[in-house]
Amino acid sequence: MKISCTQEKLNRGLSTVSRIVGNRTTLPVLSNIYLETGDGCLKLSATDLEIGIVTTIAAKVDEAGATTVPARLMSEFVANNSDPNILLETKDNTTHLKSERFDANIKGIDPAEFPVLPEVSKEAEISISAEVFSRAVSEVIIACANDETRPVLSGIYFRFEAGVLYLVATDSYRLSEKKIKLTTPVPNDKEFIVPARTMQEILRISSSLVSGEKIILSASENQVAFVLGETKIISRLIEGAFPNYKQIIPTAFRSTAKVELKDFAAAVKMAALFARQGAGNIKVKLANDQIILTSIADQVGDNISNLPAEISGDEVEITFNAKFILDLLTVVTEKKILIEVNDKTSPGIIKPEKESDFAYIIMPLRVEE
Repeated sequence: MKISCTQEKLNRGLSTVSRIVGNRTTLPVLSNIYLETGDGCLKLSATDLEIGIVTTIAAKVDEAGATTVPARLMSEFVANNSDPNILLETKDNTTHLKSERFDANIKGIDPAEFPVLPEVSKEAEISISAEVFSRAVSEVIIACANDETRPVLSGIYFRFEAGVLYLVATDSYRLSEKKIKLTTPVPNDKEFIVPARTMQEILRISSSLVSGEKIILSASENQVAFVLGETKIISRLIEGAFPNYKQIIPTAFRSTAKVELKDFAAAVKMAALFARQGAGNIKVKLANDQIILTSIADQVGDNISNLPAEISGDEVEITFNAKFILDLLTVVTEKKILIEVNDKTSPGIIKPEKESDFAYIIMPLRVEE
């Protein structure tokens, strides 16, 4: 293999795939990035056997071929090389890199040992605005469970129904649901669970896409693929049935508050300073055109914040985990949010004022009076 390309493009390609490299693996080749020439391009691939990724960069191909290189060494060499162009030439699994000021030889592993990335059927392929999809994922992924004791809760649930894609995540203490109207037809009742780690990579890569680009999604029985520009991610799906979450979403409320996001966020952050000394609990009271936030730490002190708000309905007090609220407020972009509650023992909903297709449900905390 003999190619030349710009340092900028090679660095971008390596950065895209290197995060998927298997760092703790019994297969040494999984610590490597697979390089393969194409028609006027270089393909870079990595996998940890759970997630695979391939991206393409423009390159001048003088001699076709393939090799693998240690991900970390290769990435750091290219990232620290400020010369404009780099020549790569491979012989006997050793890649020689040459630029204006630097020369290096990097030993790799026989490319035949690198696993073949699976192909995912395109029968149910759909196209979604990258901007819409990434925003939806950012709102939902915050509710994924971090532990692996219940694998079905450690990912995002995808469900297609009547031209709508539902994205849902829950850790049993909170639940986030987002609806996306689709413009391309898909089979009804198709559902699967994608690992949260895969979706984090989708968010990372989609942030570099230009405005107006699409994400192409396709899924088979146990694999899902996402195409984002010149990059493709293939991931295993999580086996198991997602909980019947619809039954816990409230459909009516005794009290609703509309409040400025920045004011509410500031008050919750203030309350969280005290709440972290305890169990993270803050009391939220809706009454008399204001929201009253209270947090108490026996060993430190207490805090009370009063916020003006538009209140409709009865006076209600409920206790939430401060972190769960803050997680949502970091991804909301609207100026006002709605807080909808019934009583201190029933789930409450917090959502952006104008997003009728999104809901964030939080289970209340039971505290001693």
